[in-house]
Amino acid sequence: MKHQKFWGMVVGLFFFAPIQGELNMPKNVLFNEDFESGKLSNDWWVEGGEKVWVESGQLRIKADPPEKNGEGYVCTVWNKTTLSGDVQVDFDAHVISSSNEANNINFFLFYSDPTGKPLYETRDTRADGGYKHYHNLNGYIFTFLNAGRQIEGDARARIRMRRCPGFELLTETYDYHCRQGVTYHVTITRKDGRLTFAVDGTVYLEQEDPEPWREGLFGLRTFHTDLWWDNIQIKKIENH
Repeated sequence: MKHQKFWGMVVGLFFFAPIQGELNMPKNVLFNEDFESGKLSNDWWVEGGEKVWVESGQLRIKADPPEKNGEGYVCTVWNKTTLSGDVQVDFDAHVISSSNEANNINFFLFYSDPTGKPLYETRDTRADGGYKHYHNLNGYIFTFLNAGRQIEGDARARIRMRRCPGFELLTETYDYHCRQGVTYHVTITRKDGRLTFAVDGTVYLEQEDPEPWREGLFGLRTFHTDLWWDNIQIKKIENH
């Protein structure tokens, strides 16, 4: 009887642990990925780039060939999760190197094809990851990169928002920094028509879109940069 009771407790704990973990996940979390599985799941696909892989619990994207605009110098990594409504996106990004000092960290939000075709089905038309392929789709582009502009003796980052189709510049600023060897925490929100972009807890951009996109996919994007991404979490913003 004692042995039966002991093994019953072990089995109970074995099955209870993952359930408890799921219960601890807030209900408003729409997506959560820390890459601790050690591999890229089938929920992701890649357009362009030299190499994309998971290493040390981080998503590594290498898109920085030695020659300017050489093969694989741009890369977009999409996720198949459809987002909608009011959301908050958080992630960490860390530039390892960039041959032209671009230190380019881009994020695509609420992307879709105006024709209604799923982006996954048309991925072959964007196989090289060329930037122009994304300008005629619906969605927002958030860019955070080293501007190479000196302001008061500091190299500032260029931070901007664009709306597609049309590659329309909504707003931009030169502020903070985007350096190699630094881990940045980025927060993007979309609530109703208001978009915000924050780095390390400071909001640098805010913009109202009178005709906001309401649904679509998200993607990780870079240019002439070798970097990693981690701790991607997307939450539904609760309206109180």
